[in-house]
Amino acid sequence: MTVLRPERVESVFDRLSVESRFTDGELGSLTTTNIVDKSGFLVFPTPKDSQGLSILALRSALGVDPARVPCFFDHPWYLEEPFIRRTCAPGWHAVAMDVLPDSVGQPVYYAEELKGRGLYMPSAVEMALMLFLHFAETGEHLMLRKHTWTRDRTDGGRFVTVGAFGPKGLFVSSHEVGYKSRGLGICPIVDPERLSPEQPVAEV
Repeated sequence: MTVLRPERVESVFDRLSVESRFTDGELGSLTTTNIVDKSGFLVFPTPKDSQGLSILALRSALGVDPARVPCFFDHPWYLEEPFIRRTCAPGWHAVAMDVLPDSVGQPVYYAEELKGRGLYMPSAVEMALMLFLHFAETGEHLMLRKHTWTRDRTDGGRFVTVGAFGPKGLFVSSHEVGYKSRGLGICPIVDPERLSPEQPVAEV
């Protein structure tokens, strides 16, 4: 796993013009978390100040101009959807950096199979944050040819998908529950209960 401590997350927020910031108390308390015994996960905290941590706020901060990466692909379909205003829950997040191989080509219901492993679908904003944080730190486009199901839904009941993060920006799409695709799977998150403060974190 790769861990970003709050100071590094806040540094990325500064570079990306994301408004949310950690309080001094959070900077002190978010120095510990359970170690996630899984490879391929990015572990990062987010602050209680979540005004800048929604799809809409991130889109406003990063824009849709591919000449300035990272950005969102300009898909206006979701601008009136309620899910884009939902902010990211505060605390630690552990998000897989790639779709699980066994989830590829499965409908969204496959998420039920993951619960026994303590894994769940991410929210759209969790997925976007993971991709943007990783890009800001490494310059690497994860999920270049893949999408992940998320737990967010449109007003019409379709499930939101996030991915295809390339030079044209991050794609936010939606599909019916029975939809299947060779490029669509699940980038799970670890059960948040396993990420409660316990031991000092070490950045990898």
